[in-house]
Amino acid sequence: MVKSIFILGEKGKTVLIYGLMKKLMLEGYKVGYFKPIAKGRYRLPSLKYIDPDVIAMKEALNLPESLDVISPITITYATVELKNELDNIKKTITESFQKIVENKEVVIIEGYTTPDILSGIGLSPPELAKILNAKPVLLINAKDREVIDEIVDRIYLYKCFFEHFGYPLNGVIINNIPIYYFERIEDVLLPLIESMGLKIYGVITEKPRLLAPTVRDIIEALSAEVLENKDKLNNIVEDIVIGAMAPSAALRWFRRAVNAAIVTGGDRTDLIQLALETKPSVIILTGNLYPDIEVLIKAKETNVPILLVPYDTYTAVQKLREVQSIVTADSLKAKERDIITVIESEVKWKNLLE
Repeated sequence: MVKSIFILGEKGKTVLIYGLMKKLMLEGYKVGYFKPIAKGRYRLPSLKYIDPDVIAMKEALNLPESLDVISPITITYATVELKNELDNIKKTITESFQKIVENKEVVIIEGYTTPDILSGIGLSPPELAKILNAKPVLLINAKDREVIDEIVDRIYLYKCFFEHFGYPLNGVIINNIPIYYFERIEDVLLPLIESMGLKIYGVITEKPRLLAPTVRDIIEALSAEVLENKDKLNNIVEDIVIGAMAPSAALRWFRRAVNAAIVTGGDRTDLIQLALETKPSVIILTGNLYPDIEVLIKAKETNVPILLVPYDTYTAVQKLREVQSIVTADSLKAKERDIITVIESEVKWKNLLE
């Protein structure tokens, strides 16, 4: 019988699922991926909307099923009207799922945004999990919370939410934990969560690298031209630094940044030369201003990619921040070893199969 695991919750689901699937594949399991309801954030040349996460998973894992089967329902602007087509939607989801599970041993299902969305129209995660006979596991994000204990409240809320629909939440994975919160989570919060009758399937410390885009992702998002080092496009970009100050002040910021994208005008030769000395992941030149030839020579020596974009610095930075929320096949493959290591060391992946 196929084992179905429904991962729902907050930021980081796609990366986690990719790691689980790769690990299970390495262990010899026949694995499938399914996202019954997705958010259409990207428009294909055919004018059809699709979730970029679904494209990333299909390409990175070489999944044989079509996008329509992997993700049968895509939402663009409205959701309330879906209630009028509820029976057809559930039928479409069920039929697609049957195609996914064929010849599979494990299928991992990804939830739509946060668990509460679509609950008012009959398409909540507990209702979908029940239809698909899947084990619901909540992914909770520990970062960016003023009071870390709030994750217990959030988990309890979703526990009650699932019980309301008559399909209990099975367990929890706590993700993206800042190191200074780890001891409290392990010593104080985990016992509270377990006392709710929930299983703990993972406790994952913060690793910004796992959510960071690659230079290749940035090129596509910013329509950038590669001026130098086309063989270094898999560099990971974890930080963004704007070069708009005097060189003496800039050097301090450049040195502090880790695997940074440094954004500045192509006419700021002094800043660019200084930035190259700190060997960032990439330098992005704005305003379509080509740099001096000595900049390109030094970039080649230091193996730092140089990109040219048509946008002003502010717009370029805004687009860079948008890229940080999008998962691509290239970024998953570039970080594959790191992601698998997390699954092996911080997730009880064998317990998920029980």
